[in-house]
Amino acid sequence: MQMNALLNALKIDLEKCRGIAVVGGGGKTSLIFRMMESFVSAGKKVIVTTTTHMAYEPERPFAEDGNTDKIRHDLETYHYTVAASLDRSKGKIGCFSEEKLEKLRGLADILLIEADGAKRLPLKVPGEWEPVIPDFVELVIGVVGMDALGEPIQKTCHRPEKVADFLGKGKEEVVTEDDIVKIAVSGDALRKCVDERAYRVLLNKADIPGKAEAAERIAGKLEEQGVRAVWGSLQKENYNLVEKLTLIMLAAGNSRRFGSNKLLYEINGAPMYLRTLHKLQKAASELGNCEIIVVTQYEEIAAKAQESGARVLINPHPERGISSSMQIGLAAAKESSACLFTVSDQPWLTAETIVHLVHRFQSEHKGMACTILGNKTGNPCIFSQKYYQELQEITGDKGGKQIIKRHPEDVAYLEIEDAKELVDVDVPYE
Repeated sequence: MQMNALLNALKIDLEKCRGIAVVGGGGKTSLIFRMMESFVSAGKKVIVTTTTHMAYEPERPFAEDGNTDKIRHDLETYHYTVAASLDRSKGKIGCFSEEKLEKLRGLADILLIEADGAKRLPLKVPGEWEPVIPDFVELVIGVVGMDALGEPIQKTCHRPEKVADFLGKGKEEVVTEDDIVKIAVSGDALRKCVDERAYRVLLNKADIPGKAEAAERIAGKLEEQGVRAVWGSLQKENYNLVEKLTLIMLAAGNSRRFGSNKLLYEINGAPMYLRTLHKLQKAASELGNCEIIVVTQYEEIAAKAQESGARVLINPHPERGISSSMQIGLAAAKESSACLFTVSDQPWLTAETIVHLVHRFQSEHKGMACTILGNKTGNPCIFSQKYYQELQEITGDKGGKQIIKRHPEDVAYLEIEDAKELVDVDVPYE
């Protein structure tokens, strides 16, 4: 695993995010030190502290009471330090005033704060005084242990009576997937005191047998409610993210070589564009968390696409080439993690190929993906957010393949077995 995999999964901006608070169930301290390692590997200097209590780890660099000289020494030597008060009799470190936290913030690039306690239990609903999140914090990460799922509230939750009351259940009842979703999205539970700050949820211990599928379902439900969720294992350093993917069908071409609007030309009883749209719909149904956008200049295509549930965008200047349609679709999908572009004149492309291409893109963690036959790349193509700006700079009747050629090391390729899938129809098909 690359050391920045966790930061990538959590979508943490290394340059903009300087104060991060971690709240929720057990795993917070592990998460903080995993993030610390990732930040340090990226060249950042990090201070770890708490607004409640954390276990004292004497093997780590430690600046007792926030001693400035010790902090500077540790940051220079180790690139991180733990700064807090210390109760040696209890083996616990404790909090500073917010004024002192502000001073700490000025000494390092990143301040990581454990802002909640759960006595190592995987799930909780905070008390009236919890969590303690300083005003300057820009990002809050809530932690849920997947080992809570299917277990009785009284066995697996911190302050079980409070969790039971929040969920409207008895303490002997078990925690369900919907219970975890309810806790994670509520401003009275895991999201308490987050306000307008950026918010992420980590579903930890998803490596427990049978929990990964449930974690993925929970993450999908959280994403539907606007909460970015990551599931995985801090112990095994394996993380997954529900990525929003937009499928963009380009259907605005002038069909000059064809002699008429080829997208309306019927193959096996269906207009060519409609065959492609149906394949996208089938793929989206299997993939989940997808939106379909159709970019066209044609009223008939727009009406049919809208009727099918796709989002329709009109290209007022199709004479500017395929790049103009790509950019119209991209502007509407700029919040998506990645965009898949497909043309409408590959009538034998299958939904299975679209799904396999997406899976290849996700599994290889590359910035782009495309189909390939021999040495020839083809559509569809997928581009992650990191390439949106380059796509916006293309002009004329050119697509994104020039960007693929520019960065071949960052491309996942799906080998096509049936060459017919990549055939684009430019003349009437016999």
